[in-house]
Amino acid sequence: MSKSLSWDTLEYTLLPWIRTAVDAMGYETMTPVQASTIPLFAKNKDVVVESVTGSGKTVAFVIPVLERVIQEEANSSKLKKGHFHTVIISPTRELASQIQGVIEAFLAYYPEGEYPIKSQLLIGSNTSSVRDDVAAFLENRPQILVGTPGRLLDFLKMPNIKTSSCGAAILDEADKLLDMNFEKDVETILKMLPKQRRTGLFSATVSSAGAQVFKAGMRNPVKISVKTSNKAPSSLDINYIVVEPKMKLQLLLTLLNNYRYKKCIVYLPTCIAVTYFYSILQHLAKLNKMDESLKLYSLHGKLLTNSRMKTLDKFTHELGKAVLLTTDVAARGIDIPDIDLVLQMDPPIDADIFLHRCGRAGRANRAGRAIVLLNQGREEDYIPFLQVKNVEVKELDNVAIKPIEGLTELIRSWILEDRARFDHSLKVYVAFLRYYSKHTASSIFRLQTLDYIGIAEMHGLIRLPGTPEIQRYMSKDAIPEDGWLVSPPVDLDSFAYADPQREKARQIAKRDAKDLKDSNKLKSLMRKNNEAWSKKTVTKENKLQRKEKMALKRKAIEEQLIENSDDSDNEVETDWKDIVRQRKKKKASSEMQGDFGDL
Repeated sequence: MSKSLSWDTLEYTLLPWIRTAVDAMGYETMTPVQASTIPLFAKNKDVVVESVTGSGKTVAFVIPVLERVIQEEANSSKLKKGHFHTVIISPTRELASQIQGVIEAFLAYYPEGEYPIKSQLLIGSNTSSVRDDVAAFLENRPQILVGTPGRLLDFLKMPNIKTSSCGAAILDEADKLLDMNFEKDVETILKMLPKQRRTGLFSATVSSAGAQVFKAGMRNPVKISVKTSNKAPSSLDINYIVVEPKMKLQLLLTLLNNYRYKKCIVYLPTCIAVTYFYSILQHLAKLNKMDESLKLYSLHGKLLTNSRMKTLDKFTHELGKAVLLTTDVAARGIDIPDIDLVLQMDPPIDADIFLHRCGRAGRANRAGRAIVLLNQGREEDYIPFLQVKNVEVKELDNVAIKPIEGLTELIRSWILEDRARFDHSLKVYVAFLRYYSKHTASSIFRLQTLDYIGIAEMHGLIRLPGTPEIQRYMSKDAIPEDGWLVSPPVDLDSFAYADPQREKARQIAKRDAKDLKDSNKLKSLMRKNNEAWSKKTVTKENKLQRKEKMALKRKAIEEQLIENSDDSDNEVETDWKDIVRQRKKKKASSEMQGDFGDL
């Protein structure tokens, strides 16, 4: 045991019950970030903490929060009803729930008979509203609030909630909270809190937030940065494998079926990709093409909150071999002890997220491995790009693919059972192209060099969609006829949905389309429906301009009539419209004479 990292050497005296909790929960020694942060944050210092993933940042702020609640007598009747002491903000519901779990684990050792310390979780849910949260808050009177920005902001805006007693604010995964997605909500929350408060920012990549940290309203903050030559934990091996795009799914299945691990997270680019590949893996499991002992789970941001929490809980407590297919919703802060393998089907669009993904394995000095799959060609330049960011990635070249015979045909036959799967496959492919185009390392991840056919085969597509990217970057000779990747082509008229209601709706739409026999009318209708809103706005503006010009013209004619009119009461008043008609007649006759003259 390192003497300098023994809890006995901490430059701050912990409360006896917190010290007991630390020992009972198995924290034998402090981590460097805990040794540096706890004394400063517990002694009225604002802190900006940057440390590698899995280094114990959550405990580094939970202990000072509990210490401060007692120091400032928030665990007494002095904290009035409707008031709270600490707010902890997290970017995801899963991470907020995990922080709440850590706080409750510590509070299990809080002395009985003392005024209770409580915390409340505030996350968007389909089972409870903001009003329900307020009612629970007023009844239970918790000192600590843990939540996501949107729900916290709605909660704090309620008239019964008073912010004047708040003594501390924590931003976990601060760089994410201060980016454009959450920035406004977080700034609004912080402005609602007293200026005389302590603020703590925690993240593995907080430096990427740059000048945004100053918007957190900190006062002379102390920056704590645990420096390492490699930003990844020493217990974590980060590797890459270069593969042909069409063989990427085969490689993934080889790793899942043959690699030794307890729990594995597979990161996919989009939510729709998670549902698609989860369905494919389940289908392959039914065909006995997957390891029988393997249990599959899926998690993404479009699931209802309860479903997400249940899935994460089941995966966490699964005793056997398990795989979680997910998106970046589970890339930050999630701490599941048994995860020893992380697979990335594609690199994330933001290089900072790469390290967060990898950091789900190898936590708290446990051995772990993270592997990213790179397409052959230009994507191999991603490795030197990561080295510039102090992330060392080594090639794993001893993995031999054990292909599942006829995998593409198995997927295609599964797709042909239901038109909905065909639609799903096209949407997944298009979503991937959009995802790929958003990479921050745009010089490496270029749509111009993408293997469109290979990626389509990996997805099991039976037809290429007519996307602008394919039309622009693929040569006409390389594009199959009508985009079909199977021979003979599928008869789309008879290709039915398995769901009777969807199929009925398709048949009605098909019949309605036939009724529009006039092709010109159909084209005109389609053109009008697909017309850009901006063009419609321009047309509307042109009409208004024409009206204004006509109004000015009428006014000019009326003024001319007034000037030329005789003051005599007996003179017949000439209608200005008649003058306009006469002028038009003159103009028409002069043009006609000119035409005959030319002959």
